[in-house]
Amino acid sequence: MTTLATLPDGRQIHCVNTYEVDFSVHEIFNDDLVRHGIDLPADGVFLDVGANIGLFSLHLKDVCPGARVFAYEPMPEAYAALEKNLTGWGRAFAFGLGAKPGKAEFEYFPRITALSSCHGAVSAEMVRGLKRMLAGAPVDAEVAEILDKTGAAETAAADPAFVEHLFETCKVEATIDTLANQIRQHGLEQIDLLKVDTEGAEKEVLAGLGVDDWPRIRQMVVEVHLGREESELMALQLQGRGFRTQIGHHPLSDSGVPVFHIYAKRD
Repeated sequence: MTTLATLPDGRQIHCVNTYEVDFSVHEIFNDDLVRHGIDLPADGVFLDVGANIGLFSLHLKDVCPGARVFAYEPMPEAYAALEKNLTGWGRAFAFGLGAKPGKAEFEYFPRITALSSCHGAVSAEMVRGLKRMLAGAPVDAEVAEILDKTGAAETAAADPAFVEHLFETCKVEATIDTLANQIRQHGLEQIDLLKVDTEGAEKEVLAGLGVDDWPRIRQMVVEVHLGREESELMALQLQGRGFRTQIGHHPLSDSGVPVFHIYAKRD
């Protein structure tokens, strides 16, 4: 079941938790991809892997009116919102992408759906960082503004049980396909931007590409949840495949949450 949230421009969208939208809108809509060398052609082909409710896809619709968007989200509740948000203009798929087709067990966070991951150690590290943030650890000024707006830090201070309730989880089994299969199934000759945000499964998603698929990908934005060292290693690997890369600051990284962005563009 989905609920409605209102974006800063007044549009209503479908979501699972309205308070999640404030955090995600700030991150996605304020990330100046052009500043990082990424161009967004008006009629481009875009793959949104780990789409959640589709905010990145909605952003693409705003700036690329003729875009073809393929969005992948394996968690059923988030997918229900994604499907509604993309109705009539984008394509939503109710499965994840990985190194090989099959099934995967996810740790699903019903109250913070964006944390859901098939890597328990990654989600546990994210939870530790977010708990420190809610407990009053120093945060990025932009994050502090959002915490004030949502009242999350104030509520956490007044009611410790709120924090434990916020991070409760359950197990969800999801179907997994590969990027290679999807490229062939949809006849994609060129991908103008591959965006990957999969809470620790970034390497598996890219491992699902065949040798012949890499040259089709013109640009990438990868959110890495494995820390700075792993981000730098992944950037070097992408350079070895012909991309120029930048590692970008993520607002949560100042709060001890090990998240970084890699922006990659083929020469």
